[in-house]
Amino acid sequence: LEEITQGHLDDVVAQFEHLIAVGEEVIGSPLQNDRLVEVLELSSAATRLWKQVLETARRRPAPLTFFDGTILMAPIVVLRGTPECVTFYQDTLAELTREETPGAVPDEEVRLYWEGMPIWGRLRRLAEFFRENQTAVVASTYCNSWVFDAFDPQRPLESMAHAYTQIFINRGERTKVQAMLELMEKFQVDGVVFHDSKTCFNNSNNRFGLPRKLQETSPFATVVIDGDLNDLRFLSEGQMLTKLETFIDQLKARRHATV
Repeated sequence: LEEITQGHLDDVVAQFEHLIAVGEEVIGSPLQNDRLVEVLELSSAATRLWKQVLETARRRPAPLTFFDGTILMAPIVVLRGTPECVTFYQDTLAELTREETPGAVPDEEVRLYWEGMPIWGRLRRLAEFFRENQTAVVASTYCNSWVFDAFDPQRPLESMAHAYTQIFINRGERTKVQAMLELMEKFQVDGVVFHDSKTCFNNSNNRFGLPRKLQETSPFATVVIDGDLNDLRFLSEGQMLTKLETFIDQLKARRHATV
């Protein structure tokens, strides 16, 4: 979708209502609307905190990177709607915003945006590689997929329909480019790493021409690496690291040339 219409939202709400009716029949009791509102209030609070956690990476040097975010995102994915999730991100945010909190890459020179799925089996290796190359991956589409600004406990089904319909993976190309540009400018990145995940087609936006569209409308450099979120047979680690190192060197040269 490029634009989300009322018709789209009405359709998703109707699907929710059908699911609720099936659930009530299977479970043998009606949906507790008060409980739904309570859970959505907790979900809304948690997602706002998660967004604030991610935005601490706007600092230089950033106190966390994409690789930290992929670990810290666990509660917002599987515990959203619980008090424990809210408490976790309150504590996380407090830790990340302390003046004495060090940068994840203390000698940060280059800032990157990661587009696509993580390579789960190489999180540590990639985190170490980027740190060794004075590079902080400070923003991503993936971690921001769990920010649901549209949640409204006063309109639970309608706001849930809006929140889940407007996520990045559902959107058209123009909307995706605009969403990426806004994040890239906010986090002041130098370039973008596109991960072509071979077994997750819908989350490999390089296949839809996004790198070319970004370069047509912005000054940001891009690179595409081949791999997978889980099946590491699709990953040539040496080739990937060489490609990334060359890309980082080019960004450093460009940065030094403009200083």
